[in-house]
Amino acid sequence: MAAKTLRTLVPGVIVLDGGADNKDCDTLMSGIETLRRASGKSFPPVILLSTKTGTPESLGLSNAIDVVVAKPITPERLQPVIDRLIAR
Repeated sequence: MAAKTLRTLVPGVIVLDGGADNKDCDTLMSGIETLRRASGKSFPPVILLSTKTGTPESLGLSNAIDVVVAKPITPERLQPVIDRLIAR
C-alpha cells in the first residue's frame, strides 16, 4: 500500500519503521529516491525509526534517509525531528 501511495501522493515527511534490521522498508527506497530526484532537493524528508543509534551514513543506510530516530519512539523524541526537517 505504501508503494502505491508514493506514486499518487507526495507526503510532507516520510517516517519509516526499519524493523529489527533496518531493512523492512528497502522496497520503498527506489520510489522515495525517485520522488527526491524529481523535487530537485531532499524532499520529502525521510526519517527512519530504528533499534540502532547513529547517522544514516554510520549505519550504512540509503542516502535518501535524512535522520535516524532510535526506538522506543515517543512524541517528545519524534516531533522535534519532524519540525526541524519541515523548517529547512
